[in-house]
Amino acid sequence: MATAAQARGMTRPRQEREREQELLVWPDLVFIEFISAVLFTLTFIVLSAFVNAPLLNRANPNVTPNPSKAPWYFMNLQELLLHMHPALAGVIVPLAALVGLAVIPYIDRSREGQGKYFASLNSVRITIASAAYAAFWTVALILYDQGRHVDVITNIARRFDSDWEWPDVLAPFRTVRSIQTEWTWSLPRPGGGDGHWNWPQDFDSIPVPFNNRDLTFLPDWLQALYWYDLNVNLPAFIVEIFIPVSLMVGLPVLLIFILRRLRLVTTPRDVMISLFTGFVVVYWIMTIVGAAFRGSGQDLVLPWDVPRPDG
Repeated sequence: MATAAQARGMTRPRQEREREQELLVWPDLVFIEFISAVLFTLTFIVLSAFVNAPLLNRANPNVTPNPSKAPWYFMNLQELLLHMHPALAGVIVPLAALVGLAVIPYIDRSREGQGKYFASLNSVRITIASAAYAAFWTVALILYDQGRHVDVITNIARRFDSDWEWPDVLAPFRTVRSIQTEWTWSLPRPGGGDGHWNWPQDFDSIPVPFNNRDLTFLPDWLQALYWYDLNVNLPAFIVEIFIPVSLMVGLPVLLIFILRRLRLVTTPRDVMISLFTGFVVVYWIMTIVGAAFRGSGQDLVLPWDVPRPDG
């Protein structure tokens, strides 16, 4: 009898859910997508009737435009290339971002408010604060790395002293790259050379540990993998890797710390909302800067830098 009852239970049809609890592919999804596609197509037709497409001359492989820009969806990565090591900007950072997005469901495992962006108590305030924080630091760091603050300070200082120049002692604060190229100092050292450690000359070729050793006892393929005769460029490492990584890790940590102190972030979902908002804002700001504010030689061109036509 038990077996028969179990068999009847196994063949019992699944209880249907209420209509309000389910969304069907048709018409709930497909109909909305169809209407969106029609509106999108009509919008392009209207725009094409009133606005001429900004077409350029026929492509010439012998002439490269200056600047040569990536497609808009890669513009943020091209912007990153101007501020850090190419391997870091082109491979490691995008990979870390994709992995970070993929692990969000494994960190925020709460089922409450699934599918809703502003599901938590303070989500709106967290989003606004995170967006403002990310926008401020992104714009500030781009301007700093371009040295635009130097122009502002110099123009103000020259109102009082026409011969004022940015002092050498403040070279590290001109741009990040100036730490590697313009900042010079020396410290006494015992014996060897001129008796001083000179920055950056004496720090651009630091031998890797156990370098220049006899490796003939190893197979050829192992010798090829070994860092034989390689050196570390410490100024380049600090400017292109250490400082960017420290900022990319430290600023989000500082953001979460501030929001926790303000008692806005209390759950893992709040943390994910904050970090994801910052990621989206940084993504779009760098895309806009790369597309609209990079001129010849990828130099930063702000609206007031564009010369006005006569009259």
